Formats: sequence, C-alpha cells, structure tokens
Amino acid sequence: MILKAQEDSRADIAMLARLMRHRNADETCRRRIEEQIRNLRSGDRGEAEAAYEIDFHYGDSPDWVIIHDLRIEHGGYVAQIDHLLINRVLEFWVCESKRFAGGLKINAQGEFVTFYEGRPQGRPSPIEQNNRHMKVLQAVIAAGSLNLPTRLGLTLRPSLKSLILISHGSITRPRTPVPQIETVIKNDQLRSTITRSLDKVGFTGLAKLIGPATLHDLGRQVLALHRPITRRWAAQFGLTPIETSTPVVGPWPTTPTVACRRIGAAPPPAGLPSCASCGCGVTAGIVAYCARDDRFARQVYCIKCQATAPQPATAIA
Repeated sequence: MILKAQEDSRADIAMLARLMRHRNADETCRRRIEEQIRNLRSGDRGEAEAAYEIDFHYGDSPDWVIIHDLRIEHGGYVAQIDHLLINRVLEFWVCESKRFAGGLKINAQGEFVTFYEGRPQGRPSPIEQNNRHMKVLQAVIAAGSLNLPTRLGLTLRPSLKSLILISHGSITRPRTPVPQIETVIKNDQLRSTITRSLDKVGFTGLAKLIGPATLHDLGRQVLALHRPITRRWAAQFGLTPIETSTPVVGPWPTTPTVACRRIGAAPPPAGLPSCASCGCGVTAGIVAYCARDDRFARQVYCIKCQATAPQPATAIA
C-alpha cells in the first residue's frame, strides 16, 4: 500500500530557471544554478527509478506500506528519507536512492568516487548519510512519537534496515571488506535482497507479526511526522527574491509587446516569458528545458518553434 507517492523537483527547477535570468546573476552564479538544476534532475531520475521498482513489487501488497520522500525533524536534526518500506514483521527498510550515470567506485576505505565526463569526483558516503537518517528515525521511535503495537503487554519494537539503491551505472567494489558495503545494491536487486532477509526471520521476528490494519495504522502515524520544506533558492545564491526584485531579464520583454504570430497561440500575461520566435506564452518547464539545451543559445522557444529555432554557429577547425 502506497501512503505517499514520490515527489519531484519541477517547481524548484522552474524557480531556478527564473533565477538564471535574475538581474544580479553573474556568470559564476548562473553556473552554480545550472549545477543545482542538474543535481535536482539527476536526483529526480534516481528516485523515480527506485520508486518504480519499489512500487512494482510492493505497492499493491497489504503486507507492506510505502512512503516516498519522508522528511522528519527531531531534536534539531532532519532525516530526509527517500523511500521507507514497512512490513508486517515491523521491519523498517530505510532506502537512499542515488543515480551515478558515469559509474560508482568504492575504495578500501569506504570512500565513494563517481565519474563525470570521465573525471573522478569524490562523493559523500550515502551509507553514512542513510545511517544519520536512521538515527533520527530511531530517536523518534525511542521518544514515543509512534503508538507501537503491543502483544501480551509488551511493546513490539521495529528493526531498522538500510539500503542504498543505485539506479544507473556500474558499481566497482573493493576486494577488502568494507562495513555495510552489502547495503549498496542496484535497483533491480531490491526484491531479492529483501526476500533473502525475510527468509532469515526466525521465531523472534514472526512473534512480531501484525495484521494489515495495524500495519496501515502505523504507516499513517509515520506519515503524520512528515514536515515538508520550502526552499529559499534566491537566498541560497545570494539573490533577492524574484517576487520583490526587479523582473528577471531574458530574451523576452517584461511586458509582452511582441504580437503572437502563430495562429491560435495565446500571448503570455504581463511579466511572464514568451517564445522568442512566435511570442506565445511558454511554461516554466519549457524555460528550464531551453536553458539547459545549448542549441537554443539561452533563448526560449515554444515546443513548435524549437524545431525551426536558429542553431548557434559552429566553429570550423
């Protein structure tokens, strides 16, 4: 049973695309924003691919509850859990999803290295990241924030398990043992990994078996702990909020003075972007798409005009 579906970053990406046109955004700032947009898109793809695998195998099962993108605050700390799966033997599978298109290498010290355009880049350990999330969740449980089921007067305690789900690229592992490296798996290994763990559940684990209704109630309690965040992107990049600043700059007029030349296309409301070719209004998603595509040379084109947009000149060696 899916209690909370996966979210995405479309609204954040649309805001970042607008910040690219901020009057005070210099080239260094725009590069930082572009990198943030790439990271958000990659994170969305990684989470979506992991969520698909999870939902495919367990989404319709009454023996599981699934919560995607769960954010918990406790004691001044925050846990941003990509995927949480809870089953009837009170196993809490805390999953962190990652996408490394260029591949992933883990060395003998447990350090994570990824590759971008063939160049190695050190990455924070998702194992340690997920361990921190689990500590916050464990503290929430220990504080009595959940009404846990009981049996014969004894409270049934959950067991927390960690998984790092890698959605793309190869994984190169060290020959020497690294603590918890077995928790780093590809998405398609999710079901077999959980099945092997459930096969090892002994009498103690089966003694905690609860009914589907109790499981769903527990899942709803966990979901009630969710605390969404509102990101202040402008402040993060040292810019004034667009809502209170001078309108963003760009290839479109701040007030649409260009008449829409495509029959049936609607001109944009005042202050909103328009197609650089036909003048019709475009969505924030189209703005973001054009901003990351070098073919359009930082111009914005509607979907129909993208096919005939002038291409930037190519230098001849």
